[in-house]
Amino acid sequence: MDLTMTEDETQNISTLAGEDLIKAMEEWAERREYLAEDRTKLAQFRTKLAEERTALAHRRTQLAENRTKLASGRTELAETRTELAEKRTGLAGDRTRLAEKRTELAEGRTELANRRTKLSDKRTELAEKRTELAEKRTNLAEGRNVLARSRTDWAQSRTEWAEMRNKLAEVRTRMSGGRTGLAQARTNLSQYRTILAKQRTELSYLRTGLTFIAIGTIFTRMFGLGYWSIIDAIITLTGLASIAMAVKLFIKSYRVERKLLPQLEKEMAPEAVEKRLEEAIQSHRFSNF
Repeated sequence: MDLTMTEDETQNISTLAGEDLIKAMEEWAERREYLAEDRTKLAQFRTKLAEERTALAHRRTQLAENRTKLASGRTELAETRTELAEKRTGLAGDRTRLAEKRTELAEGRTELANRRTKLSDKRTELAEKRTELAEKRTNLAEGRNVLARSRTDWAQSRTEWAEMRNKLAEVRTRMSGGRTGLAQARTNLSQYRTILAKQRTELSYLRTGLTFIAIGTIFTRMFGLGYWSIIDAIITLTGLASIAMAVKLFIKSYRVERKLLPQLEKEMAPEAVEKRLEEAIQSHRFSNF
């Protein structure tokens, strides 16, 4: 039904009378009925909109809760990463301390080798004195044998055994001289071994620095830039400092090694070893042998 009003219909109802008034009243009643239906539809549509808005609010609340849970999980992962980084740093520090301790033990072993060499020298000197005393005793025994030659054959046999013992003592003294030369070579090798142990420690510093740099780089690539990047930067700078210190110390040790190696090769050559042995034997050779 068309609800538009013509000019005649817009006349005032108070001017109508009779059937026209009744007809106009019926038309107004129909118009109110359609208007009431439209208001009901609008109220239903507004109710649906309110329900959709409520559903969206619930959905937004759920999303906010999920976002809160994800943020909590990310915080826990960051804390776990920090704990692992601290443990890894502690293990690297322990490994460095163990390397330093190993170097100290190597130096102590070198000192013990030097002391052992000194003791060998003293033992050689004592052997030489013992040989001199044996010679004196042999001379006395020979004089005694000359005086008592006519006494018994048993005295002559005892003199021969004494001479043989003196000869064995001389051989032992020569061997002691050769052992002294070999002890000197062993001392040089111990010094070279100490330098190598020091270089191994410096390479451990270098490896530790590379590990720190790798850890810092991995954390930066995994988690990007943020507040935790300060820790990543500190780890990376620590690795760079360790590498710089290791390179500096290794260059110094390498120079010392380059100076010591020609001397060591010269002393450890077969000709040099044979010459030292021959000189030791010549220095302990006796005229009556």
